[in-house]
Amino acid sequence: MSGRFNNRWRYRNRVRYARGRYSGRRVGVSRRARGNARAANQQNDISNVNINLMKKIKAGVISFMDKDGEKFDIGTVALNIFELLKKSDFYQSYSNMYDQFRINRIQVKLTPITWKTYNQFNLPNTISSSLGAVKPEGSNDVIPYSNVTSLGEPVYPADYSNIAGYGSKYVVPQALTIVTAWDRTGLDDTQLKEITLNLGTQEDPKNVKFETITIGDRITSYSSAKSTQLVAGANFNCVRYLYPSSQQEKSLYFSTSELVDQFKDTSSRWYGYEKVDDYSSSKITNIHADPNCPFKPTFLVGVLKVEDTGATAPTGTAPNSIPENSTGQIFPVTFNLEFDIGVTFRGLRKTQVV
Repeated sequence: MSGRFNNRWRYRNRVRYARGRYSGRRVGVSRRARGNARAANQQNDISNVNINLMKKIKAGVISFMDKDGEKFDIGTVALNIFELLKKSDFYQSYSNMYDQFRINRIQVKLTPITWKTYNQFNLPNTISSSLGAVKPEGSNDVIPYSNVTSLGEPVYPADYSNIAGYGSKYVVPQALTIVTAWDRTGLDDTQLKEITLNLGTQEDPKNVKFETITIGDRITSYSSAKSTQLVAGANFNCVRYLYPSSQQEKSLYFSTSELVDQFKDTSSRWYGYEKVDDYSSSKITNIHADPNCPFKPTFLVGVLKVEDTGATAPTGTAPNSIPENSTGQIFPVTFNLEFDIGVTFRGLRKTQVV
């Protein structure tokens, strides 16, 4: 008898406990629904999302000279995180429903795709036919650069001395040093330079203003700088993080309508960014630092030069061809960047008339 009584007591208490648990869950769901409604009525509801996007860039070393004769190194790439969000369809979907947003976390994974390094096991030195000109065996003739139609993909180690005007321009080291860094406020005037390039012809000139980044090897001066060796056949692992640190950065919200284009699509010209007509440093998508925006997260990627670079000719044409009178350059390295950006949206828009 005592055993059956104990079993009935355990069963009834188990049912009573289960009923209370499930009824409490129903109360929790309804309570959260009422809380969301109150937050919406006060324009204080939020949504936390992770926005993933990918970006392909090129970074290298080119020595450049402006029309005033000043030499500077270009090739370091700077990416404004707000500008990347502007180009994301996922961000646009949320920005149409909310008034404000802030950035909580940034993660980026850097993966090299194509690069040119010296392969000490490929002997003898040769030039592939993709260069458009090949030095015949046993010939000491120097092939003029005018016969070379494109850079192509040479076989390394490449002997560029058999191409006039080409061998002294580029350095092909055994390994490349890739440096990444974070800039929390954007770039100042000493790290940027405006140049005007003629993308047309002499008969029909087309002068276009470019914003070039003149950081060069000074990227190593950042306290957040991290160097990684890029060697053929070796593992390359580079993942960087950035979080808002101060209370001001954590509480800084921006209007979702503030993301506007500041640069045109310059994917084919990695040495600079073509400006739009309403270019202004006060925009949060602008790469310039501005006191009105204390948090402009900017990701920097650069390749350290191997030897001193020589100056190029004054800017009369775009340097998407081999610049003249330059030395010590490094072929651009193509990277694939995978971004994971944590964003908080605030201020849900309510009724829409359709």
